Amino acid sequence: MSEGGSPRAVLLDLLMATMDSMSTWSSAAGDRERGLAWRDAVTQRMIDAARYVPYDDLVTAAAAELHLPPDAPDRLRGAWKQMRRWPDAGALEDIGAPYAFVTNCSRELSAAAVERSRLLPAFTLSAEDAGWYKPHPEVYRRACDRMGTDPRETWFVAGAAYDAQGAARAGLPSILVKRRVVESPLLAQIAVVSSLGEALARL
Repeated sequence: MSEGGSPRAVLLDLLMATMDSMSTWSSAAGDRERGLAWRDAVTQRMIDAARYVPYDDLVTAAAAELHLPPDAPDRLRGAWKQMRRWPDAGALEDIGAPYAFVTNCSRELSAAAVERSRLLPAFTLSAEDAGWYKPHPEVYRRACDRMGTDPRETWFVAGAAYDAQGAARAGLPSILVKRRVVESPLLAQIAVVSSLGEALARL
């Protein structure tokens, strides 16, 4: 934290904290249950890989593992272009600190999601740019380096428990916006809130 108690900068997850990517996966898979199972399978592959491997490869492999239709990855790319931000994401328009997005996808797909957000971050760091997938600590450190701030004075706003914990372990004060009702143990220092507006009100 900075000397006055407020962060010098804020890093946010793009696809869960800011954008409603869950609806995108659900649309591509045909229903919410299969869509979230697909998304979770891709997330687990990212965690297992740690270093960046092509995001599209993970998406395709997970779709095959779950016996989704062969055209599911193509449908996902189409649905991605229609992704919507969460209704509370407008709170970022009035944030009182520089902010940037840190996201677990390719450079191309992160750019598409940012365009759909209609927000103006200082930058967006994709896993492809970083060379690692979250929750590897190097991703958060590289985002802080690019922002020019120390991790201790850079808040991270996550939309998933594993991401909040990864940021906290990298030394960033972390907040989880709970977008899914999923039981997951959290480190004690991570605050849990129900909206992005509530998270930003804590800054």
